[in-house]
Amino acid sequence: MITTLISEELGLEPEAVSLIVRSASYRYKDYTVSKRTGGVRLISQPTPQVKVLQIWLARKIFRLLPIHAAAAAYMRHCSIVRHAALHSRNNFLMKVDFRDFFPSLKGEDILQLLQENRGRLAHVVNDENDLNFVRSVVCRHNRLPIGAPSSPIISNALMYDFDLKWANWCQENEIAYSRYADDLCFSTRRANVLREVLDLLRVDLEARTSPKLHINEGKTVLTSRKRKRIVTGIVLTPQNGLSLGRKNKRKIRGMIHKFLVNKLDEKTRSYLTGYLSFARSVEPSFVESLKRKFTPETIDGLRNMPPIERS
Repeated sequence: MITTLISEELGLEPEAVSLIVRSASYRYKDYTVSKRTGGVRLISQPTPQVKVLQIWLARKIFRLLPIHAAAAAYMRHCSIVRHAALHSRNNFLMKVDFRDFFPSLKGEDILQLLQENRGRLAHVVNDENDLNFVRSVVCRHNRLPIGAPSSPIISNALMYDFDLKWANWCQENEIAYSRYADDLCFSTRRANVLREVLDLLRVDLEARTSPKLHINEGKTVLTSRKRKRIVTGIVLTPQNGLSLGRKNKRKIRGMIHKFLVNKLDEKTRSYLTGYLSFARSVEPSFVESLKRKFTPETIDGLRNMPPIERS
C-alpha cells in the first residue's frame, strides 16, 4: 500500500520506488563533524531519492505517533532554551547522556513501534510488506542514521514510553525532567536525591529491551547551584536565569569589533547574525548591553541582515 501511495503522491513509478527501497542503505554519503566535547561524529547524508521517501514517511506516519512533552529537541516550539529554562530554578542538577543514541535505535524497535500503533496508521500501514518498507527506508543497515531527515522524529516517537514513565515519576517526586535528544536532565530543590535517580535509571534501562540504550557513564554530571551548571551549552545562573557564559560573550564582542573595522569574513558574519538572535532568546540583557556599547543601529543592523545565500 505504501508503495502505491508514494507513487501516486510523488509521481514516481512503482518500480523506481521499489528499486530505491531495496538499495536504500547504500544510497548515502558519509562525512564527519567535530564534536564540541572532542572526537568526531559520523553523519550519513541520504541521496535525494532516499531523502524524499524519508520525508514522506516522517509526515505521513511518524508525525501521527505520540511524542511526550518532555522531549525538547526536534519539535515545534521546543529549543535548547526551553530545555535549559525548565531547570533554572532548581538547586541540584544531573545530566545523563546516552551512548551512541541514534545507532542504538534499530529496525526492530521501529517495527515494534509501528505494530503498537497499527490503529493510528491503518490508512497507510497494512501488512508486513509495508512494515519492512518503512524500516528499509528510514534505517541504514538496520540502524537509525544520523543525518536522515526522518531520524529525529522517529527517535522522539521511540522514546515516548521512556519519557512518559520518567516524566510522571519525576513529577510525583518533585523533580524536573526533560530530554534533548540523547541528553537527559533531572533537577530538584532537594538535596541528596539525584544519585538515587541515577541508580533507578540504570535499573530501568537494563530492564528495557526496546530500545536498548546505555548510559555514557563518563558524561554523567551531578552539580549544584554552588558550582557552574550548564545545560545544552546554556549557563544556569545563581539568580535562576539563563546566560550565554563569559567565554561566549567575549567571543561575540570580538566579532563585533572585527565587523566594525571590516575584518570579519562573510561566513563569520553570517554566524554572528544568527547568534545575536539566539542571544536575545537566552539573555536579552546582554544584547541590550551590546547596543549601549556599539550603538543600537549596529546591533539591530547585524541581527536583521539576511543570511548569506549558498551556491
